[in-house]
Amino acid sequence: MRALFPPFRHITLQRKLLTLVIPLLIVTVGITGLYSYFIASGEVVDKLRQSQLNMAIKTKDQLDYFAKSTLSFSNYLFLNPTVQGMVINGDTPQRRDQVFKNLLPLMVTGEFIQSLILYPTSKEDVSGQPFAITQTGIASAISFEGFSKTRYYERLSETPSGQIWDMFYPSDYILPGDYHHKIVLIKPYKNYYNYARSGLLVIGMDADKLSKSLYHGNEEAAQFILNDQGIVLAATDMQWIGKPITLLPFFNQEDTTTIHPELGLAVLKKNKKYIVSDSISDITGWHTVVIQDRSKLVLELKHIGSVTFSIMAVVTLITIIVSWVIARIITNPMKKLMFSMRALQTGDFTQRVHFNGNDEIGRLGHLYNTMVGRIKTLIDDVYASRLKQKEAELKALQSQINPHFLYNTLNMINWSAVQKGDKEISEMVVSLSQVFRLSLNSGNDLVALEHEMELVRNYLFLQKKRFTSRFNFEIDLEPSIQHFRMPKLLLQPLVENAIIHAIEPSGGNGHIHVRAYKEDSLIIFEVSDNGPGMPEAQVQRLNQAPMDESMQALQTNGPHSGMALSNIKERLALFYEHAEFEIVSREGLGTRVQIRIKQGGTSNGA
Repeated sequence: MRALFPPFRHITLQRKLLTLVIPLLIVTVGITGLYSYFIASGEVVDKLRQSQLNMAIKTKDQLDYFAKSTLSFSNYLFLNPTVQGMVINGDTPQRRDQVFKNLLPLMVTGEFIQSLILYPTSKEDVSGQPFAITQTGIASAISFEGFSKTRYYERLSETPSGQIWDMFYPSDYILPGDYHHKIVLIKPYKNYYNYARSGLLVIGMDADKLSKSLYHGNEEAAQFILNDQGIVLAATDMQWIGKPITLLPFFNQEDTTTIHPELGLAVLKKNKKYIVSDSISDITGWHTVVIQDRSKLVLELKHIGSVTFSIMAVVTLITIIVSWVIARIITNPMKKLMFSMRALQTGDFTQRVHFNGNDEIGRLGHLYNTMVGRIKTLIDDVYASRLKQKEAELKALQSQINPHFLYNTLNMINWSAVQKGDKEISEMVVSLSQVFRLSLNSGNDLVALEHEMELVRNYLFLQKKRFTSRFNFEIDLEPSIQHFRMPKLLLQPLVENAIIHAIEPSGGNGHIHVRAYKEDSLIIFEVSDNGPGMPEAQVQRLNQAPMDESMQALQTNGPHSGMALSNIKERLALFYEHAEFEIVSREGLGTRVQIRIKQGGTSNGA
């Protein structure tokens, strides 16, 4: 990723946010808008399709009503005794006139039936002409012999139901002088006494009238009725009546020659250019079809599209503005923090940032301020610790009274005592020389515990020569910790305090015990004496009070003891993370000073 977009890594965070967020939001809004547009357009198409289907069903119901009325009229003719008498007994002028008077009122007042042809077939027709009547009166019709040669009679002979629904063309001359297409029901006429076939009944309706009754509310939609042979029987455009469906404007010239009319509707339904809905009549088996050009919906969909894209443009603009504002809200505090950190790098620890709010950025500013404060405190502590360490080393050097000079001088005195045979003076000089040699320690701050104990032993040897029989001492060192590294001159000041505060005031029988041993994970140094001790209140103040106050309290017994104990406590704090200093004393019983150091808890120099 870094190799693919190297320049992207070097631009500002604000530009990164804008570069990443804005295209993502634009794409998201664009996809959402397009998806909404397609969903809306799909809903429009579905609603239109449903509307067309409702129109087709309404026309189908109207067609079924026409078919039922026609069938009811045919049943009336079957049950009419006048018509039965003319068919059974022969067509005479008197019977014809009687039938005409009986049926004409029904033809005139009827809504659908416009023509009737009755062919008697049981006997020869006296007049030689079939009985034909229209709403205008008696009409002429083709003879039965001529009708039997038409395709209609042939279809009637082949149909298992015994009746057919079809349409007469003006060119068929079934009703000479009638130049309209007729939708007809052709069925046998039977004798109601024995149900034997005694005639042929043809009931017709003007296709133009049926076309005019179709729904014309939607000018963009075309509606027509199609029979099972693919012929248009009625249509909103009456020029289509009688034409095969393949000759309608929905097909091109090649389709006319390659597609059979019976398959035309199925082909038309697969054409994505049109929205086609149809319903099938249960009585006639004809299709009522509603069709509309899908491209004509563009005008409505364009409005949806324009609204959608307008919303997309507004949302995109708002997104850019909001993204820019959000980027500034995030990056401005970051810039402020970055400038403060640069100043912090130069050593300006007064730097602070102030962010409003308690959100992540506000908490980040608070944590940054806390961090800067703690860093300053740590630096001040380290600086102060180094100063204290230097002061402690200086005090230790001052107390040694120029050990190099004394060490060389004592060696010279020792040789002089040996030459004169004064063994006691030589031992004292050697011990004193060892004290200074061990305290010098080649300039190192740390010594082995065994060397510190050797220094204490030589110091106590010199003090015993000073006080002769007033005290004795005892030193115990656990061998397992003799190589433990520790700050030099840590135990000698405690022994010196015991000499000053316990041995000097006493008249004799003094005892000092120095121990170093291990207990669990602690290394313990202990200096105890049998001197006069201290009051309990004073001991509690020394153990519980801060270091400065405790040192002031100790200094009441003399300047040397206060400085020595202060030096010890300061160096313990400098060299060890876990070190404890405790004084235990009882009046008349003595004092014990104990240092407890956790093994492995060294810090600066251990």
